[in-house]
Amino acid sequence: MYHFLTTICYSLQSDSNSIYIGVLILFMLIGFYLLTKGGDLLSDHSSNLAQAIGIPSVVVGLTVVSIATSAPELFTSIAAVTSGAQGLILGNIIGSNIANIGLILGISLLISPIDTTRAVPRSQSIVLLFLSFSFTGYLFFYPSHSLSTFPGIILLFFIGSYLFFLTRNALQNRGAKIMGKEKKEKEKSPSVYFSCVMILLATALLWAGSETLVFGAKNLATLAGIPEELIGFTLVAIGTSLPELAASISLTKKGEFGMLLGNIVGSNIFNIALVGGAAGILGPIVVSTRFPWINYISLLGLTMILAFWLKGMKLNKAHGILLLILYLVASTTTWVFNS
Repeated sequence: MYHFLTTICYSLQSDSNSIYIGVLILFMLIGFYLLTKGGDLLSDHSSNLAQAIGIPSVVVGLTVVSIATSAPELFTSIAAVTSGAQGLILGNIIGSNIANIGLILGISLLISPIDTTRAVPRSQSIVLLFLSFSFTGYLFFYPSHSLSTFPGIILLFFIGSYLFFLTRNALQNRGAKIMGKEKKEKEKSPSVYFSCVMILLATALLWAGSETLVFGAKNLATLAGIPEELIGFTLVAIGTSLPELAASISLTKKGEFGMLLGNIVGSNIFNIALVGGAAGILGPIVVSTRFPWINYISLLGLTMILAFWLKGMKLNKAHGILLLILYLVASTTTWVFNS
């Protein structure tokens, strides 16, 4: 698909540069739309399947919904590697995690206050902190400042182990619930089959959206002379975080705060371990900005704030405004110093 888009746009560029720029922007908008719709479908129907077999809502948020809403980042990263736009990947991973906390949780708190008491197991916050510090520390201190095959394998092993233990514990605790719901689940089997079909459709939308978005973003960055990683940190990160935003707003309105916070924590874990692991194996992925430590500090700062708040604080609009301000400061600072 990437080569097909290249053929079309090459002829447009030879005719008019302004038309070429307009088409690239259009491709990015189409990519954002397809990723959003695909992410929505994948999130909704994956959640339906998980709940149909009796998995608790917070575990659904930490695993199923998190994987589904991280799918745009994963597909975008794979498309970036195959199209030679590796610079988008690290910016997308770090930028998406910052957006999940600063932008998405910030907006959610403007809609409704959230009580974090027992909303997310403490162990999940510890896992996120450990992973965030390990990931940024490796990129900063490793001599080549790159993500390659060996750390990619470690990240994928980590996320595989995380999924295994989390899912095993969830399945062990669901026995009583399933016995009482057997008849009800049988009656719902047609909707389960429908969800499976919609998951396949969502995957196709995510693939098409990621290819289109990466094509537009890569070529716009080249024309403007802006580092790809910076584009990934802001524009692409916001675009691939739209499914999380849509899911979070919906969960906030429904009062599903456990699933909301579980989705944010879980999505950040999957962005680093799953997306970063896959990118490392397909890479290597090299840091391309002059001052990457700005992005690392922003990620670690917001992650530590989230972990502290999840100890049982009651969050309100003031906390949401603070997160939005921090997100704006992080985005502005990295643009000023790295562009």
